[in-house]
Amino acid sequence: MSIYILTPELFIKQKAQQLAYVVNQLMERAIPFSEVHIIVWDILEEWNRLDKDDTDTLSDFERVFWHLFYTIQFETEGDLANNKHLRLSISKCCQYLKQPELSPPQGCVGVRP
Repeated sequence: MSIYILTPELFIKQKAQQLAYVVNQLMERAIPFSEVHIIVWDILEEWNRLDKDDTDTLSDFERVFWHLFYTIQFETEGDLANNKHLRLSISKCCQYLKQPELSPPQGCVGVRP
């Protein structure tokens, strides 16, 4: 019998795909803005259940994940729809989370909650 322990690193890898998908759907207006807050809270709730050491250094991947997480949570619906610079930044974050072999986007300063 093997025991599966979800580490923060595995959690981020799993949730990054979900977050990138949802954010892309939001940017394409395929889902309502209100759905974002539900997903954000779900991620936070699951994150808080993990056994983690908050002194660990964050990888570029995790830093981009949390940056995107906070960005979609705190920007307004209007800015997410109309701010071209913000939309480009979000698009780059999503692309990197889907293809981590790419270089991480500049200016992502995400931190763990």
